Amino acid sequence: MFDLYPHQVQVIAELRQGVKDGHKRQILAAATGFGKTVVAAHLALSAVQKGKRVLFIVDRIELVGQSVRTFNALGLQVGILQGENTDYSREDDIIVASIQTIRSRSAPDWVQLILVDECHILHRAHIALMERWTAIPFIGLSATPLRKGLGTLFSNLVRGPSIRWLTERGFLVPCRGFAPAVDAVSEALKGVKKGTTVNGYDFIESELGEALNQKALVGDIVSTWQERGEDRQTLCFASSIAHSKAIRDDFEAVGVAAAHLDAYTDAEERRRLIGAFRAGEIRLLTSVNVLGIGFDVPDASCLILARPTLSEALHMQQMGRGIRTAAGKRDCLVLDHSGNTLKHGLPIHFEVPELDAGEKGQAEPRKRKEKEPFGLCAHCGALMERTETTCQECGLDRPDRRPKVIVRDGDLVAFGTAEEGEALGLEEERKRFYQGALGYVLQRSQKPGRAYHLTKARFKDFDPPWDWRDLPPLNPTPDDARWIRNQQANRAIRRRYAEGRR
Repeated sequence: MFDLYPHQVQVIAELRQGVKDGHKRQILAAATGFGKTVVAAHLALSAVQKGKRVLFIVDRIELVGQSVRTFNALGLQVGILQGENTDYSREDDIIVASIQTIRSRSAPDWVQLILVDECHILHRAHIALMERWTAIPFIGLSATPLRKGLGTLFSNLVRGPSIRWLTERGFLVPCRGFAPAVDAVSEALKGVKKGTTVNGYDFIESELGEALNQKALVGDIVSTWQERGEDRQTLCFASSIAHSKAIRDDFEAVGVAAAHLDAYTDAEERRRLIGAFRAGEIRLLTSVNVLGIGFDVPDASCLILARPTLSEALHMQQMGRGIRTAAGKRDCLVLDHSGNTLKHGLPIHFEVPELDAGEKGQAEPRKRKEKEPFGLCAHCGALMERTETTCQECGLDRPDRRPKVIVRDGDLVAFGTAEEGEALGLEEERKRFYQGALGYVLQRSQKPGRAYHLTKARFKDFDPPWDWRDLPPLNPTPDDARWIRNQQANRAIRRRYAEGRR
């Protein structure tokens, strides 16, 4: 039995009130980690206790097993309507069905309540059921009910607590992130067509994959992860199968255990890879369109966004894979090589709008917020709330006005344009890093010459002047110390890899 939190009890009460008010079609909008399936299970249990039978419809095969386990835990007798696994009868309290099997075999006509998981992904088969069974209550569940035309199918929207509310109370972990130069992202996307896709109005995937499966994407995904990823369990969202496999190969080439998933990966292999990821045997899992929904491994604490999207719903579904809580997990790190966070924000910035009452069809991008919720640290490229004056990553104060900076190839840094030499304090930045690196290596009884090589690696194509050897050592900033630790760890990994010991 699952005990309900007060905020879960509240949404159940609002849904029941909606029924009393005459709404046969309702949506519960609740964030990842809210416990939508647990709430659905309690709604089903309440209906069963009144002698009713329930149909729970999922969009992905992977969600069938998760749902069955949750309903079984409440003591419900569960039937299954899904391909070769189909096994149900009138004696079952609830039937968990995939919409694909309903489309090919039809649905049982004795149910009296229908729950639709991920209702922002409506198939024609969903709509056909709603049009045929007008007297039966339908309750849709979604974290992102942004689909165009949902307001013509559902008449009542019940909102759960916001992601910000859940994060502040410990139900979700906060995100911190780094974003690339927006100019370089735009350059990579030039010529990529947009149109109606499975994700709504978005980039055409075939063209997107071709454009991004090269080094045009800002920053090197592997080296950025080595520098900032802190060796975390990581999910990567790629733009095409070829792109995803290339990312996997590049990680494996530096000794990082990585794997690729796509829609063509067979079920047994998918279970094996996800199990290995859950066990920590695979450090990075990269995919195309199969981890956004139904992937239930909350241990993932780093996300690599390598697939630009115009769809706020897709962006939030991907971000939701990293904000679930887990033992020892303090936050989620976002390495954004797509510019998506600059378009759509971090999870805490998402607010559920009113249901769209336009023409039925795929969702279109929402209007751009009047003011972006955050900016970028001019020093380290970290995302910062507009109200913040000190970067939480590197500890430096943000200047009052957005600086002009030079975008250094391969780094995730503040975006903008500048004439050569205009980058404020670049020489001082390098010198301060050198002194911090010198302090770091001396504290660990390492040779002072190591500071020279660290500085040269940090600032590509730059040779620290000989007279810097006389500079006094300083304590490195937290950001620099983190970079040095990762650099040295990666150096050790590359050395072992070269020696053939992986």
